[in-house]
Amino acid sequence: MLSVTNIVKRFGGVTALNGVDLELGQGEVLGLIGPNGSGKTTLVNCISGVLAIDEGAISLHDRSLSRASRTRRARAGIARTFQTPRLFAGLTVRENIAAGLRAAGNPRGSAARERVDSLLARFELQRLSRHVVASLPYGLQRRVEIARALAGNPQVLLLDEPAAGLNDSETAELKGVIEDIRHGQGCSIIVIDHDMSLIMGVSHRIQVLDEGEVIFMGDPSDAFRERRVVEAYLGTT
Repeated sequence: MLSVTNIVKRFGGVTALNGVDLELGQGEVLGLIGPNGSGKTTLVNCISGVLAIDEGAISLHDRSLSRASRTRRARAGIARTFQTPRLFAGLTVRENIAAGLRAAGNPRGSAARERVDSLLARFELQRLSRHVVASLPYGLQRRVEIARALAGNPQVLLLDEPAAGLNDSETAELKGVIEDIRHGQGCSIIVIDHDMSLIMGVSHRIQVLDEGEVIFMGDPSDAFRERRVVEAYLGTT
């Protein structure tokens, strides 16, 4: 469904991504992992349109998005969250989720209100709907950001370190949320995270980056049997 081919991204003289390929199937959860500085967030930024690519191609259902704006990609069906939640701090939970509808180009009115109400219920946020998000604990802010990303019914959801700052109980809840998203609306998901229990628990496949290159693609159970993956995380002996 999502195809990323031979992506190159440079920052001055530094090549952050060097010919990266990625494919994501319908309803699939792909874990994207690698040591710090390996290019994971840069790749997600390129897919979502935060960064322009220098070389390569990005397409969704064979529709090219390589040079598309962030707005056009959002309206095509790509949504994302960030390492640190980027919510509208002065707005309420309801207003933040409604903003996700508008970003994806969806109409306002009764249908929009019903969609927001549905997401509030789905993420158990009804009693907090009128609360300003800046007043919420970090774990709830994460939940609001995911709800906002889902407001426009995306086909692809990019989760950038969704477990960062969460405790074990909140991470366990997050696993359930990711499974619910996949089953509930058939959304395909890319998850970046350093929490291997989350990655191993939700991913159908894993892709490992190191120094801007793909060093492994395959079954989660096989990833840390690969010498290059072990060396990337632990160094050579």
